[in-house]
Amino acid sequence: MERSLLANTLLALAVTATTWVLWSLGESRVDAYTSLYALEYTLIKALLRPRRVAPDIPWLILLALFTVAVAYRIAGVLGWLG
Repeated sequence: MERSLLANTLLALAVTATTWVLWSLGESRVDAYTSLYALEYTLIKALLRPRRVAPDIPWLILLALFTVAVAYRIAGVLGWLG
C-alpha cells in the first residue's frame, strides 16, 4: 500500500477513534480534541513520512491551534483569565 494512502487511512481511523473515546468520556473541551488531533497527525507524519507535494498547511494549522490551546490552559492555571 502506498505510504500516503496508508497515512491518510490511519489518520482517519485515529481521529475517529479519538473523537469517539473523548465523546464517550464526556469531554467537551475543544483544546483536548485539538491537542490529540495534532499529536496523531504529527506521529503519523513522522512514522510514515507520506509524500507531500505542497507545503504541509494542515500541520501548521494544527500546530498553531495546539499552541493556542496550551497557552490558554497555562493562562487558566496561572489565574490570568479572570
